[in-house]
Amino acid sequence: MKKLSIILAILLVAGTSCENFLGVNETNPNSASSVPANLLLPAALNNTADIYNSPRNFFFVYAWHGAMAVAGNYVANTTLTQYNLLNSSYQGNWANIYLNLQNYDYLEKISTDPKDNYFAAIAKIMKAYQFQNLVDIWGDVPYSEALKTGEGILKPAYDDQQTIYEDLIVELDAAMALIESAPAEANEVGENDIMFAGDMMLWWKFANTLKLRMLINQSGMTGRDSYITSALATTPHTSDDYLGAGESAMVNPGFVKSSGKMNPFWETFYKQDDTEQADGLNYFCANQDAVDFLTENYDPRAERFFAPTPSGSLRGTYYGELIIPSVTSELGPGLIRSYNQDAIIMTDFESLFLQAEAVKRGFITGNAKALYESAVTQSILYMGGPSGNIAAAAAYLADDTKPMVNYDASTDQLKTILTQKWVSMIGISPTTLWTDYRRSGYPDFIHWSQEPQKKNPTPPVRLLYPQTEINVNNDNVVAVGTINAFTSKIFWQNR
Repeated sequence: MKKLSIILAILLVAGTSCENFLGVNETNPNSASSVPANLLLPAALNNTADIYNSPRNFFFVYAWHGAMAVAGNYVANTTLTQYNLLNSSYQGNWANIYLNLQNYDYLEKISTDPKDNYFAAIAKIMKAYQFQNLVDIWGDVPYSEALKTGEGILKPAYDDQQTIYEDLIVELDAAMALIESAPAEANEVGENDIMFAGDMMLWWKFANTLKLRMLINQSGMTGRDSYITSALATTPHTSDDYLGAGESAMVNPGFVKSSGKMNPFWETFYKQDDTEQADGLNYFCANQDAVDFLTENYDPRAERFFAPTPSGSLRGTYYGELIIPSVTSELGPGLIRSYNQDAIIMTDFESLFLQAEAVKRGFITGNAKALYESAVTQSILYMGGPSGNIAAAAAYLADDTKPMVNYDASTDQLKTILTQKWVSMIGISPTTLWTDYRRSGYPDFIHWSQEPQKKNPTPPVRLLYPQTEINVNNDNVVAVGTINAFTSKIFWQNR
């Protein structure tokens, strides 16, 4: 496996989390003129993982939706507690996602020989992954004209978000077809694949699971069922077509105990000598909504998501609370695991929750209860600890006094699936957690920001276009129309 120090030496993926590093319309002065696919791929995958595994990049999701809060010895960011989004808010995510897309686009462009089918397929899949996230965060974004600075397009037009989604489904089908049609002499991806170690069947399943995610995101839309059914029919469904238990999409380039070369989630909280980072462990704390759900349901993951206080109990606070308890629970050892923990792209339990929902909604065949229980079990196993075992999961799921746990006791099984998925995504997948709430309204017990001066009763449903885009591509930003963070919903949001 390549060591991270080698991977990060590739200049083409010189992205950082800096707010003003690079806009989609700018030329990257660090781009190498030619980078071989076998070196570009691990660097690009590592860069993707860094974006979504750095908790500060998407803290707003966790804070707004009952997962995390800010500890009492800090003053929370009023931009977030008041829902007062700015165009500069989280614009670094936009820059870094598009920079990462340039890497995958370049990988696809240099992989036209049928012998490079595997590299081309991975590039298509990861482009779909990143463009889906862009749509889910910002709605209309540059797509058909994006990534074409080499063709002289420096100010790309914005594409309709639903049209982008539909084209990404086509691209994922094409990627799966490339994998299936690869010649016997195809170049193996091997150790350069720091996610699936060259297992192209797992890449195929990941593509199909990503496709399922995008289709299920649209399942609440009126009149969309026939489209979803038709799109699913292009990939015949069997019980083994999606990522299953033990098949998580995780990135690990060979993290080493050195500054800037550890898992990005871990490094938010600890230095290479195991001392605490400033404003890390003592900044993030448990949200009371998450604490209540975990404790009231006797959840075996409770003390893995959040660390007990010195008194031995879990204690959180509601985000934006003016009077915060002096002692609150920090993030726990199930999330902050080790300097070399795998970085998450998509977990097996997210895939299983998706499949359970798809069966429950009638889009695919299968056993919704079994898939749901497998999803919860895999989440419990992932979080680890003394209660992170099969027996603890079985006992938890068997408690028929808890309708948000026991499938048969639930009077609304979709609600149970999505509420359990919410808690499973805390600290794991912020964009999924945010999207699921916006499209479904679950969980339905969240206490919104307690800040009296908040601009709206409920959180924004999207981010505003970055100030960097307004500065360099304003005509195309304006052409999208007036954007309101509270009412300009992503196309799949049906509420």
